[in-house]
Amino acid sequence: MIRINRLSCPPELTDDKKRELTQKFITEKHSVWAITYIKDALFKMSNGKCCFCECKLGEEGKYMHVEHFHHKDSYPTEVVEWKNLLPCCVRCNSNKGTHDTVIEPIINVTLTDPRDHLIIDNYRFRAKNNSQLGRTTIEVIFLNDSDQLVNPRFDIGNKAKESLELILDKAQEYKNGISTSTRRKNIIINGLKSLLKEAHPDSQFSAIVATVVLKDINYTELKEILNSLNLWDEELQRIEFEVLNTSFYS
Repeated sequence: MIRINRLSCPPELTDDKKRELTQKFITEKHSVWAITYIKDALFKMSNGKCCFCECKLGEEGKYMHVEHFHHKDSYPTEVVEWKNLLPCCVRCNSNKGTHDTVIEPIINVTLTDPRDHLIIDNYRFRAKNNSQLGRTTIEVIFLNDSDQLVNPRFDIGNKAKESLELILDKAQEYKNGISTSTRRKNIIINGLKSLLKEAHPDSQFSAIVATVVLKDINYTELKEILNSLNLWDEELQRIEFEVLNTSFYS
């Protein structure tokens, strides 16, 4: 779960259009939100990921649902209110169900940074400082679903740690003069850049990958080696900054 910057309301969703669609929903109960320009804008807003669990939408049967943060049955006048709409996977949408987020709030990632209320511990989310908002979010969305979330997080995090270890081995050899070719140098630098890009906000489970990599002692050592060899360049610095803004590392 990461903070998402809400895009501007699609120009097609004018005030008149919202009134028309809202009235149609109230009187006919049609899925008036299932409009291409709404779904496309939400998909783009989250980099094609579920706003809650960060799975990639459209892959492995993970179809995008238009999530109403304030549930449409309890708050029908917000059924196409742009600020109430979020991109969501089937799993998270089903778990949230008809939960009333006004009476019992959960994290709205377009308004609140999840890092203020959650921490990551062993591929699981925990409430930060016993945050009620964090705890409710975990329970309502079932963010620690072992089969569908925790295990996939572990797999992708473990692969990242293995890649980091291999890159560090090559960097140590380069530093120690065992293999100092330009080719080896490029493999090290580009390998690290590719790994860090897996923690970019548009990647699946980016918060997990970013946190796992930045907390790994191998990453600290690798960065020290590259700095000592003047190989830590501006692009690596920029990518690391983006990863820091995604991670739960502190």
